[in-house]
Amino acid sequence: MKVIALVSYAELPELTDDDRLLIPAFERLGARAISVAWDGACVDWLQFDHIVLRSCWDYHLRLKEFLEWLQHLEGVGVRLSNSARLVRWNADKKYLKELQRRGARIPPTYWIEEGEERDVGTLLRTHGWETAVAKPTVSASAHGLERVFIDDPAAKVISGPAMVQPFLPEVAIEGEWSLIFLGGKYSHAVLKLPAAGEFRVQGEFGGSTTSAEPSPSVLEAANRIIAMLAETPRYARVDGIIHDGEFVLMEIELIEPVLFLGLGGAADRFADVILNSNRSELKESPGS
Repeated sequence: MKVIALVSYAELPELTDDDRLLIPAFERLGARAISVAWDGACVDWLQFDHIVLRSCWDYHLRLKEFLEWLQHLEGVGVRLSNSARLVRWNADKKYLKELQRRGARIPPTYWIEEGEERDVGTLLRTHGWETAVAKPTVSASAHGLERVFIDDPAAKVISGPAMVQPFLPEVAIEGEWSLIFLGGKYSHAVLKLPAAGEFRVQGEFGGSTTSAEPSPSVLEAANRIIAMLAETPRYARVDGIIHDGEFVLMEIELIEPVLFLGLGGAADRFADVILNSNRSELKESPGS
């Protein structure tokens, strides 16, 4: 029987309700899935047939350690989903620059490099933005995300590495799409809306999530973004909004996104992809 590690972290070792759906899904395919913390003590990773990143939600706070762990897995030759190569590339939101060069539409973005500081008022006036969203380039689950305004009474400085984008009102009015891909193929989608007076769509900030079907144009745009990746991911979540009639990419999540596996048999499809996939065909190296 194959044994699958569903990776969490030591401070929250149990799987989420969503990810626990994978345990019976793997069982139905004759495999055993268990939760294992990436930073757990004395874990023999060679005992697992597949290692699947799920709720390793502290990676952005301990990035150096996390990347060293990925390197260790590569060194001992274990199979990781998604690949360590894709995970490293996706860990810093500067990957959006590459996808933009390849044709993805992203919001106008001002990048603040490490060691640099920018005054909010000056930055917004320069770009003609009344309000904007700022966040670190390495973050997860809205960590460090904040909305800033041109007329904030107190002088505010943003330190890099960070990114600043104009606030797009469609997020609050029409919501943000999350399209889930399993084995490189579209699986299902949800529409996320923030709570009244909020701009963050995550559930911990009161956001709501509804199963929905994207329009053909949105699905086509998301498929193009998946095709831009250096290799086919075992799982991916493409997040974006509709702005001026076009799909605008906010993020592509390849590390530990919530995948809404309770929708339409998605947990079974996910388990099948993990157990029956071969090594992804490599394309260009990320960053090229």
